[in-house]
Amino acid sequence: MGEVIELLARERTYSGRDVAGLLGIGASTLRKWSMLLEQHGYWFLRDSQNRREYRQVDITCLQRFYSLTKDQLIPQDEAARIVTTQSSPEPARKETAVAVAFPPVSSYPVLNHNAALDELDEKLHALASHVQQQDVAYLALLARVEKQETYITNNLKERDRRLTKAMNDIMDAKIELAKIRDSERKTSIWQKLFRIRYTVVRFILSLSFFSLPLT
Repeated sequence: MGEVIELLARERTYSGRDVAGLLGIGASTLRKWSMLLEQHGYWFLRDSQNRREYRQVDITCLQRFYSLTKDQLIPQDEAARIVTTQSSPEPARKETAVAVAFPPVSSYPVLNHNAALDELDEKLHALASHVQQQDVAYLALLARVEKQETYITNNLKERDRRLTKAMNDIMDAKIELAKIRDSERKTSIWQKLFRIRYTVVRFILSLSFFSLPLT
């Protein structure tokens, strides 16, 4: 038992801040996950101030929990039960009996975290591709709409031109008709005047004939 305690003392542990940075989460999220695992029977080391100290095996379990909840969308309570079942407290304690020289936290590989980032990158790439396809379809639709608008505009302009020409033709025809009517009216007046003058001349001539002296 004394050897196990000695190995536990020599095993490197990490603070909550280091583990949170390693997992890419906030300190409050790490505390929430740790409490959830403890509710299902998991065991963490604690320092003299009762703060959790995280071993390599704890980090592995937390990475497993992260993968189950974020990648596989398993509810947190169920993920905590799975992780605790697969990594029971007693085997976890026995694993601490192996003295290992751990590298610095900054150089420790985060496989699950990188896998999550790769999956997120693939989803973003797929989303960008979909957006690009939608953009191409939108531009094609916009081009068709602009073409239709141009066609409609040209037709409206042609209709207006024909309508204007028709109105002008009607006005010209009315003017010509008015001229003809005016010409006919003037001709009729002159004819009447000519007939009246002719009648007056004949009358005057007749009067002159009767007024001649007899010889």
